[in-house]
Amino acid sequence: MKANEFLGRPYNLRGNVIEGDKIGRTIGYPTANIKLDEPHKLVPIDGAYIVRVLIDDASYAGMLNIGMRPTVSGERKNIEVNILDFDQNIYGKTINLQLLAFLRPEKKFEDLTALKMQLSKDRNQVVDFFSTLNKKSNDK
Repeated sequence: MKANEFLGRPYNLRGNVIEGDKIGRTIGYPTANIKLDEPHKLVPIDGAYIVRVLIDDASYAGMLNIGMRPTVSGERKNIEVNILDFDQNIYGKTINLQLLAFLRPEKKFEDLTALKMQLSKDRNQVVDFFSTLNKKSNDK
């Protein structure tokens, strides 16, 4: 991502976890919906991203969606993250999202089944990304 190159670090979004529509959990991809701490912060273009999620003192892999959620007739821009291998109640917590890579533009899928299939592919890319990142760290 160009912003990361210019900054010399990952672009960061920070906010509180708020209640969402809970659609993600019905297809096996629960998300934490984020209300940004800085309402006027520049938010990257709509799409899916690979992110590192920082909660308290822990770090997790995640896939972030920024956009209108056209498949479910979203009416406002959302920032929501699926945290891999994570199952805790974090409503009200402040979390940090480090944007590491752009996965794909946001798109309208035919139905939730098609969206779920794409999310599975996205998740595989996130797992591969972090596996490669961890391998590079271990090789140093």
